[in-house]
Amino acid sequence: MTVDYGMCARRLLRRCVILFLVSVQFIQSKDVTMVIGEVGGSVTLPCTSDIQRLPNHLYVQRPDPNKFINGYHKTRDLPSPHPEYSNRTQVDHTQGTMRLWSIRLSDEGLYECHIGYPTKNNQKNIQLSVTANYSIPNVTVACDNGSCLVTCSSDNGYPRRDVEWSLNPPLNQSHWGVVNSSGWTDPVSMLFSVFSSISINCSSGPRLNLSCAVGGALSQEHTVCED
Repeated sequence: MTVDYGMCARRLLRRCVILFLVSVQFIQSKDVTMVIGEVGGSVTLPCTSDIQRLPNHLYVQRPDPNKFINGYHKTRDLPSPHPEYSNRTQVDHTQGTMRLWSIRLSDEGLYECHIGYPTKNNQKNIQLSVTANYSIPNVTVACDNGSCLVTCSSDNGYPRRDVEWSLNPPLNQSHWGVVNSSGWTDPVSMLFSVFSSISINCSSGPRLNLSCAVGGALSQEHTVCED
């Protein structure tokens, strides 16, 4: 059998040129679309706003390192999704979207959509930010000898938030203050728990109504310094 090495070289060069052109065309747009999802929920990533034309292919991947997540191709089979995204995504090429469900904290980051049309290829970058709602804060009160120690705690939130106190009527800083404030991360879920303790001098006047909030979660109101 005779092998035409010149023809092989030309074919290989042509394939390399085609791949190079495609890779260059994929870097047309560096605009980033921001999307927010919640742990355990679902979110739709909008890969394109042009739904008047159907693409020949639509791939979604994560860079650094590259992870193929899901996609569509008009004429060929695609590789299996990365194990982290197995059975958690669905691509709708007619709408130019990818739905992601059972969201995890590890899903947070940059996504690349590669969309191919008969005459050009586009890339769209999407930044997914993941949140988790903190639990309703738990408040404990311990009063003794004219002063009260009040503690507020909340669990399973993301990202890290600080405890915010609300006192009614407002007190001068000389009559109350934060004595301890901290937080920790669950090693499995990677969600945050936070707490804060304040000391109140009840000699400042009448009874005091107070509450605390963590990342939008508000506690019940409590009354301290009652006669």
